[in-house]
Parts: sequence; C-alpha cells; structure tokens
Amino acid sequence: MVSNIMLTLVFSAGVAAVYYLVPRRFRQWLLLLASVLFYVSAGPWLLALSGGSALWSFYTGVKIEQAETKEKKKVWLWAGILPILGVLFVYKYFNFFVGSVAALLTIAGLGGSAPVLQLAVPMGISYYTFKMISFLADIYLGKREAEHGVDGCGAYLTYILFFPQILSGPIERSEHFLMQLYAGPVYQPELFSMGLQRIVLGLFKKIVIANRLAGYVDAVYGAPESYPGLACVMAAFFYSFQLYCDFSGYSDIAIGMANVLGIDSRENFDCPYFSRGIKEFWSRWHISLSSWLRDYIYIPLGGNRVSKARHKLNVLATFLVSGLWHGANWSFVIWGGIHGLWNMISTKKAENVSLARRVPEILVTFCGVTLAWVFFRAESFGKALKFLRHAVTGFSLSYVDIQNSILPFTGDNTCAAYFLTACGFLLLLFLYERGQVYGKKRGGAVLSSGWLAVMLVSVVLFGVFGASGFLYANF
Repeated sequence: MVSNIMLTLVFSAGVAAVYYLVPRRFRQWLLLLASVLFYVSAGPWLLALSGGSALWSFYTGVKIEQAETKEKKKVWLWAGILPILGVLFVYKYFNFFVGSVAALLTIAGLGGSAPVLQLAVPMGISYYTFKMISFLADIYLGKREAEHGVDGCGAYLTYILFFPQILSGPIERSEHFLMQLYAGPVYQPELFSMGLQRIVLGLFKKIVIANRLAGYVDAVYGAPESYPGLACVMAAFFYSFQLYCDFSGYSDIAIGMANVLGIDSRENFDCPYFSRGIKEFWSRWHISLSSWLRDYIYIPLGGNRVSKARHKLNVLATFLVSGLWHGANWSFVIWGGIHGLWNMISTKKAENVSLARRVPEILVTFCGVTLAWVFFRAESFGKALKFLRHAVTGFSLSYVDIQNSILPFTGDNTCAAYFLTACGFLLLLFLYERGQVYGKKRGGAVLSSGWLAVMLVSVVLFGVFGASGFLYANF
C-alpha cells in the first residue's frame, strides 16, 4: 500500500469516511490506528522500531521537563537523542561508514574488508527521527511542555506516525500538529475542499509529469555513454523537473490528505525554480527540512552571531548535514557541499528589479541547481563525473543526435510525440506556478475551476500509473 499512490488514496478516503462519523474525542485514536495499520503494511517489525523510538522519546521528554537543573536536563536530552540517532546510524549509515573507513585503509595499504549489515531502512526513519529530536530539543529549550498520560502518549505517537506524512514529510513541528489534534479536528468545508484540490495538484505533478519523465531519466543516467551528450543534458534538466514534481507532488498529496482530515499542514514548497538566487531557492525548496536545519543545526552552531569565517563554516556544516541526511553516499555529501559553498559566496538579491534582470538570475540559479542535482541523482561521485564529461564531450546538435536523444522516451517512432507531450505538461506547470509567484496567492493556493478541470482531466487521461513510488521515500 505505501508504494502505491492509488491504494494510499483509497485507504485515506476510507479513513476520512469513518473519521467524521466517530465522536471528536475518538478521532485522534482513529488517526493513530490508521497510521499504525499504514505502517504495518510496510512490515510489522518496522513498527516495533519506530514505535519503540517514539515511546523512548516520549519518556525522556517527560524526564527533561521534570529535571531540576539544566545539567540534568541536558543529560536526559542526550539520553533521548543518542539512542534515536544510534538506530538511524545502524540502519542507514553503518555500511556507508565502515565502507568508507575500509576504503581509506585500503588506500593507506592496510587492507581489510568491511562488514556489511543486511538491514532494510525503516520507512520514514529520517523524517520521524528529526521529529523526535526537535520535540526533545524544544522541551529542553523551554519552547514547549512534555506530553503526559495515555492521551498525551497517543497524541504524540499519532504525530510521529501520521500516515500522510510518514513517507516523505513535511517535517511538521509538534506544537502545530498536536494543538490541532487536542482541539479535536472538525469538518471544515473550505479546508476539506482545499485538501481535495491539493491532492489533484499533487497527482498532476506526480503521475502526469514525474512518472512520464522517470523512464527517460533512468535510461540515460543508467548508461550515459550509450546516448549522445545532448541526451545527458536533457536528462539532467528532466531530472530537475522529475524530482521537483515527484517530491512537491507528494507534499501536495500529504498536505491535502491532512486537510481532508481537518488538519492544517505547513507548506513544503513555494515554486522554488522561480528563485533568483540559491538563498531564495532554499527558502522555497523542502521548507520544512530547511527550517529544521536552521533551528536545530545552524543556530546551535552559532548561526550568524559569530565571526565571518565561523559563520561560513556554520553554513557549510549545515548543508553537509543536509546532504548526509538525504542518503548514505558520498555523492549526497558532495551535493550538500556544493550548495553549502554556493550559499557561502552568494549575497542577498535586491527586491525590486526589472524583468530583464530577473529572468537571467532565475535561469542561472535553475541551471546551477540542475548541475548539482547530477551528483544527487548519480549512484556515485565517479558516475556523476562520467555523466558530466560525456554531456560535454559528446554534445552535438546534429539531426541524428537530436533524434537519438529523444528516442529513450519510448524506444520507437512514438518518442517525438511522447517528448512533445511531456514538454506540453511542463509548460502547463510553468504557467500555473508563474501565476502563483506573480499572482495574489502563493504557496499552494486554491486551484481555480479552470486549473482544477485541466489537471483532473490530465490525470485521468494522461496519467502514467505504473511507476508510482515516491523518490524521497528512499531518503
């Protein structure tokens, strides 16, 4: 169920149907039951791991609050955080760490093989780990109180395991979510309608665009030397759109599901490819992660309240953590480092500038982000360099190369039609988001009846339903 969009939507519809039939005081328990069932569908043993971590963080949150001195509070804080990070390390980073150490020993001539743990990465572990850490840190900092009793424990478990957000976020803050849960979510026609529209928008991005581009991107990245350099350039740009539509599409669906259940959810994307600089890009891309890293990594390191050199190191360190959070691979760390260095040297853009200046800044930012995505998408740093080298050395605009660069879409004479269809839907998305950026409403505004009709028809008639897994569920 967790890997199939349509089954997830059917499950959510069933939950919503029952949800508004039960008394308000029981709705949080219904959400917890639904979240547990959703998680169990990915593997019963995974629930023991995530649930155990959640219960431990719930308990240590109470102990932090009850501690009489700051020193004791700090002891309980780390007692809560370290086991959670330990689980994340073992399941996600152990093989990467010991493999890297073994590689360094081999280079040094000391030899040795690395042990390998055959463990499946638990669903949503990166997301719920960050939720638990922020929960404990906020109690330690006095920003919120701990949860208490059976009701508090149930509400906290619902927050951690909330099924619309468990796969790929957004990384919701506990205060915002639990406040609504305790109030007993009620049917709100406007929020319900907005939720349905956000689901349609998410499906359009994911099924109509991201899934349509996925086959092309996978084919070219899988064997770049088999295609012209132009195909590599096209695959790099198509991956930028695929990743954005896949991830922001999931966020739209998750936010929409929460809205349908009477829960307002924070935004996660705000038309990031219209950014005029890298700083603006990170204020629009994966907003819940960016704000989490700012509050719990960047600011504790000193933020900008330190020397200029230390400030730049804080920026770089934050982005390296971001890269490592995305995956146990040096290519992710390098991707994070690229963005960190770029942020270190960038300056804030002037607010009111002419269109002649705005457009080049947007294009330069988008191209830079696309270049960095190559390291994010490639299986290794070496393969990323190989991909980029072939994109440059094998580049040509000859008729044959253009034809062969379009061919990977279908492998037959329908490739041109498929390519033009994909470009047409990208144009539709561009026009919609341009209206978001330069119109009166931004950040997931309600769809007009015209856009709703266009997107819904596109999903029904042109949706690619085969490849329905979400990219960010792997992180």
